[in-house]
Amino acid sequence: MKKDAFHYPSDHPALWLIGIYVISRLCFFAAGVRFDLEPIATSWQLLDPVLLRENLAESLFYMPGQPPLYNLVIGLVLKLGDDPLTLTIAFRALYSALAIASVLLLYSLVRKLTDNPKLAFGVATLFMLTPALVLYEAIPYYTLMILALLGTIAWLFHLCMERFTFVRALALFFAMAALIYTRSMFQWQWFVVLALFCGLVLPGHRKAVFAAALVPLVLVFALYGKNLMVTGHFATSDWMGMSLSKLTTLAIDKPERERMVAAGTLTDMALMDFPFNTPEAYADIFDKVEPTGITVLDQKRKSTGHVNYNHLAYADVSEQALADAITAVRIHPEFYLQSMGTAWLMFMRPSSDYPFLQDNRAAIEPYSRAFSLLLAGQPIYPTEPKFDLEDGQIGILITIGYTLAVLYGLFVLVRCAIRRRVSAVDATLIFLWLNIMYVSVIGNAFEVDENQRFRFAVNPFIAATLAVLASRIVATLRMRS
Repeated sequence: MKKDAFHYPSDHPALWLIGIYVISRLCFFAAGVRFDLEPIATSWQLLDPVLLRENLAESLFYMPGQPPLYNLVIGLVLKLGDDPLTLTIAFRALYSALAIASVLLLYSLVRKLTDNPKLAFGVATLFMLTPALVLYEAIPYYTLMILALLGTIAWLFHLCMERFTFVRALALFFAMAALIYTRSMFQWQWFVVLALFCGLVLPGHRKAVFAAALVPLVLVFALYGKNLMVTGHFATSDWMGMSLSKLTTLAIDKPERERMVAAGTLTDMALMDFPFNTPEAYADIFDKVEPTGITVLDQKRKSTGHVNYNHLAYADVSEQALADAITAVRIHPEFYLQSMGTAWLMFMRPSSDYPFLQDNRAAIEPYSRAFSLLLAGQPIYPTEPKFDLEDGQIGILITIGYTLAVLYGLFVLVRCAIRRRVSAVDATLIFLWLNIMYVSVIGNAFEVDENQRFRFAVNPFIAATLAVLASRIVATLRMRS
């Protein structure tokens, strides 16, 4: 039978996907989308560009605010020079490669899970054309790195389920370690739970699984040990207290905070309305910290004029903020619950509704608006997105799709537990579900404002789960008819 290449690109789907990507990005470029270099100077997560260019190794080793891999990648690119055009081309190539890799990984995963290449091609193409991917690949955040790493992790896990080899398992756990070295949301507990799950669903290879996980896990704990040595905190980031205070201490009404401070229940820090404040606002804490001789730990502001949140004093700031946050939750848990509710609502916004994407988003506003309505089901499109959540900005279809994916993943988990057996496809679905739940629960428990960006990282997992659900429903209906 002669194949119709125009009906479905069955011969070389990867080449077709890459071709569609290139054509679509040329169209978006023509519409006005440009790579934004500004976050290199302004982003909290990035070190001083001067340090990234001239003192990369020492700065990466001592920085306590974030895991080092993201800054390593940015620093290596910055070493190409300071010409904006050169940097734009280099970053554009890097982030396009990450985007294409994420699309191809999604295609391969859905094809393996559904055995339906047309469905896989459609899902991958739709994800490729979402405004969120278009916008996040045009800004030097770690968002695309996380997206590609999570896709690689899921793909490697399924390969291990299809045919286990020690090399595949080793690659899987090194990819997981790389994710922990990139994003502070992912902690050693996430690694251990998924490693135990791998051992559970691969009982015939349990020793090999744990052996493969050993060295990557040691590397993970080495990062914790280094930060313990530098700041005294056993963590991959010393910002947790400041982040948590937004949901707890600062969520309490100002008069009540003033009363609690006067009573000695909270410290004076609780009266500030912004947790990531300037060094001048924490002068009493900064004055107590002796210089270390390490630039990244001593400089209060970067050469760009923006605050260096890797200053060693911020470890003490975060510790004090964490103590206040714990007290606030103990005395007024209702405010924390209300904040988490807001975080979950923000989690369901279109991922493109993010203030730092505004300029590029405005360039494709008709396109973005159509996607927000038709694919996300957003009743009111915010022309100028803000961190504060407003009525009508929740994606109704996003919420329905997310809920279906979570419920179906839970159903597969319970069914496999009752039957006490699991197929490669079902094991992968449970693996995806575990990651979706981890990002959802942890992200919304410790942060409010950027939650829609957290969901973007697991959008491919949600899409893959829904694709399997749809495929199985169609198969069941066909069998019955």
